[in-house]
Amino acid sequence: MFTGYFGRRRLKTLLISIILSLIILIFIHLGQNNFLFSQFLYQLNIPKQVSDQIRPSSNLIAASNIQPSLQKKSHSVLSAIEFFNSPYLDLESQSFNIIPIIVLSKASNIDVRDAIRRTWAFNQLYRSNTIQVKVFFLVGTDDYTIKRIRAEQTIFSDVIQVSIPDMYSFIAYKELSAMMWIKSYLPNAPFYIKTEDDVIINMKAIIDKLLPIIESVINENLIIGWFGLEHSVQRGTNQKFIDAVLPPVYFDISYAMSLLYVVTSKASDRMLDTLSHVHSIEHSGDLFVTGFLRDAAQVQIKNLAASVGDYRYELSNGACTEEFQKNSNLLLCTSSLHIGSNHSVSEYFKAWNLLLSQNETTV
Repeated sequence: MFTGYFGRRRLKTLLISIILSLIILIFIHLGQNNFLFSQFLYQLNIPKQVSDQIRPSSNLIAASNIQPSLQKKSHSVLSAIEFFNSPYLDLESQSFNIIPIIVLSKASNIDVRDAIRRTWAFNQLYRSNTIQVKVFFLVGTDDYTIKRIRAEQTIFSDVIQVSIPDMYSFIAYKELSAMMWIKSYLPNAPFYIKTEDDVIINMKAIIDKLLPIIESVINENLIIGWFGLEHSVQRGTNQKFIDAVLPPVYFDISYAMSLLYVVTSKASDRMLDTLSHVHSIEHSGDLFVTGFLRDAAQVQIKNLAASVGDYRYELSNGACTEEFQKNSNLLLCTSSLHIGSNHSVSEYFKAWNLLLSQNETTV
């Protein structure tokens, strides 16, 4: 009697386990389609608060679309980076002919982004219409501007919002987000240019002077930028956060001037792989990304500061029109936004109009 009872009980338990397994498999399959998933739950009469708990995470679904090399390790720095409403562009097949420029911008700097779109970031083709420059703005999370950022994304499709606060102490995460976004959405791009929204760029000079340098080393493991004497730090006293990757050694380490640098695809691959073993970042963006992390990943540098006079930039902080007037080959110049001015928008238009007039006279 007892044997029959327990036999029936085991059979019942087995049947329940099989049914639950089938339901879980159905959840996983239908989770890719929110509508079918909701209808299925409705037929089962499962309350909404319960269904919300068992619904497959959209973050996990999004992560499955990331390149295999970018799968986030649960405790690495990469696990803190998530993109919201990122531009979905059919550019992958064309990415060898696209120069992607990632502009780090504060979410609140909407007027500045608009000025950049209408000046140096204006959608143009170069080299007899064979190369396209495509500019994307990477912004952090700002609760006060969420709705405006969504509207901006809808209208221009060039804003990348990342789950990082718009604070200076998180700037390294934003710079690394640019690297991750390129690898996820433009995996065929052989390099990308990183800059910031307080910079006015002379695109003609970039194409004529800097692009040939990039093309000559495009297949190498390099960061191209200004690694001047003023951009160096003694590694031993600032190394705690990278010790897990490479023990501290006492010598000076160089990092790139943060306003503009170029990262090749091979360099970003090595840096992201190294980053998967790093659990926290305790220093500012330029020092970490192009300094300690670059060194730990054994990424080489191409130092533009070593070519005196050939690759110039100016920290004019509001006098860019005058600086471009003096030197039409100047690659970039900082607006007064660089020192915190809220009245810098007109500077972008004045400097760009001058650059356009200079280009017309040289044609």
